[in-house]
Amino acid sequence: MLLAHLAYPNRLSDLAMKFGYTTVQSFIHSKWKHLLEWDHVRLTPERLAQYARTIERKGAPTGTVWGFIDGTIRAIARPTRRQRTCYNGWKRKHCLKYHAIVTPDGLISHLFGPQYAHTPDGTPLQVYGDPAYSISNFLLSPYQGTQITQDQKLWNQEMSRLRIVVEWAFKEMVNMFGFLDYAKNQKHLLQPVGVQFRVAALLHNAHITQYFEILHNVGVEAPAGETMEERLLEPPSLLEYFHH
Repeated sequence: MLLAHLAYPNRLSDLAMKFGYTTVQSFIHSKWKHLLEWDHVRLTPERLAQYARTIERKGAPTGTVWGFIDGTIRAIARPTRRQRTCYNGWKRKHCLKYHAIVTPDGLISHLFGPQYAHTPDGTPLQVYGDPAYSISNFLLSPYQGTQITQDQKLWNQEMSRLRIVVEWAFKEMVNMFGFLDYAKNQKHLLQPVGVQFRVAALLHNAHITQYFEILHNVGVEAPAGETMEERLLEPPSLLEYFHH
């Protein structure tokens, strides 16, 4: 029932009569939302170091990046009140923002949002984002400017190639749950729009773990040309992910 709601813009009255989907959605979010904040059981210092080593082995010019960060702006219907807080002048739409960190196993390991659209081992580990993100002790982004060296250009190219996993995650979410892309039905203040997106992220992660389990159990490789083949690291099992 929840999958039916997220997959296509059905009328809420029809879904409510058939299933009562909001109860399931609220249950999933209340029980497992912490997995999108910071999962202390899974994301240990040792696991982050493993992610960093994996990214370096795949060609990254640094051994300190453990994940890739990106943001997405999701269009919503014009709110009935306080609509200016949701208006994005660049997109010229009413929107909500989300930021996600995707780890080399393809999972959305952290999701921040929704935000209103106008709101701007001793070795330190970092996440990597596109040029929209600034540089700090914990966040890297590409070298910029017209005077960057050839080595810096190569550094940008290698990191950009690996960073694609975070863009895949957003794309896969929308492909699986088309309701998220139907702006007219994303009614902020009338529906729990942010909860819907976060639950879709949890279900996306469940899909990633199940996909690999099925392939592993039948002893086949991921189909050629699919993004799953390009994952940098095998994800945990479904039971390991939803451990509590």
